[in-house]
Amino acid sequence: MILVTGATGNIGSPLVAALAQAGQRVRALVRDPRAVTLPPGSERAAREPGVPWTFLRPRAFMSNALRWLPQLRTGDLVRVPFAGVAAAAIDPADIAAVAALALTSDGHEGRIYELTGPDSLLPADQIAVLAKVLRRDLRCEGLPDEEARAQMEASMPVEYVDAFFSFYVDGTLDESQVLPTVQEVTGHPPRTFEQWAETHADAFH
Repeated sequence: MILVTGATGNIGSPLVAALAQAGQRVRALVRDPRAVTLPPGSERAAREPGVPWTFLRPRAFMSNALRWLPQLRTGDLVRVPFAGVAAAAIDPADIAAVAALALTSDGHEGRIYELTGPDSLLPADQIAVLAKVLRRDLRCEGLPDEEARAQMEASMPVEYVDAFFSFYVDGTLDESQVLPTVQEVTGHPPRTFEQWAETHADAFH
């Protein structure tokens, strides 16, 4: 029996489906994440009991593009923070596919998988793909850092905002590198952003 926590999330939901399709016995656990405070070093805690473990470290999710929905409902201009930062975003379904194999086949114990999509794209590149898929004349405009900070601080703790600015303005995090991990583990290439957008086009209408 495999227990999947966070089973309604971007990865948990396709992971449950992948396990069920593979004939595995699976249970799904859902809880309100606001009711739980996780201690630092979750990975360290997983190693210490001596049970087998596999860590997945995905880059940005393609599904983060859904954050543009409010703007897309009101017009064709999408204003984005960190417009000059490229990322090799990954389809959550590919993360779930790797997780399913790690849970159901041998050879993954003690491995750390860095997961990316097949292309490194700027926000403007992703919006151009959405324009093609949705058949709309979409335009991308970068937010000034001051305006981006003000918007982010209105919806999240300042510590998180500081971290994002450290990552993407100061350059302490590089998510642009494309890695072959998904292909190596699953035997198929990771899905492109266009494939993700076509699959989820209905969400943008």
